[in-house]
Amino acid sequence: MVRISAVTPYPMSQKLLERYVGGIVKGMATVKACSRDDFDPEACDVAVVYAESPTQRMFMQKYRDLKVIGIRFTIQASGVRALSRLPSGSRIGVVADHHQCANMLLREVLDSGVFDLRYVSGAFSDMESMDVHAFAVAEEMDATLWTKYKGPPEKVMVLPRSLLPLSVAEIIGAVVQMQSERAYPGYL
Repeated sequence: MVRISAVTPYPMSQKLLERYVGGIVKGMATVKACSRDDFDPEACDVAVVYAESPTQRMFMQKYRDLKVIGIRFTIQASGVRALSRLPSGSRIGVVADHHQCANMLLREVLDSGVFDLRYVSGAFSDMESMDVHAFAVAEEMDATLWTKYKGPPEKVMVLPRSLLPLSVAEIIGAVVQMQSERAYPGYL
């Protein structure tokens, strides 16, 4: 069976990726989530990481012979509804542990089509200085947020996300290709 490592530094993200990717490749591959520090390139055939993340950049340079897939997400319908219910013109702080991750989440929020709000993005460490009506955070960053934010909980909106179909197809395609290479060595 093809072995996939889902790599991210955050425990909640590890659980989420293991569940999502595991569901996609059920019966085709095994999926194990880990942190960058625990990653063993010899223990996997494919590494799945967040697209445009520091992990993806490092893996692409360090593990040139390993298939590395950068996955992207989309906001689920319940998150779009929650954002849409906010009064027009509300200031929303889109936050994550790092600025780059917050900007990626902001792109997902804008891709969801909710344009009548005013957005600012920032790291969790910026939250105290952000003049916003509410904060939006990805569901897998929720636990990390509460270790760093001590403000009112009602000001935080947790946005559930799903993998984009393109990322799903890329993962399945990589597994099928590996299976074919194993079944017909030297043919492809």
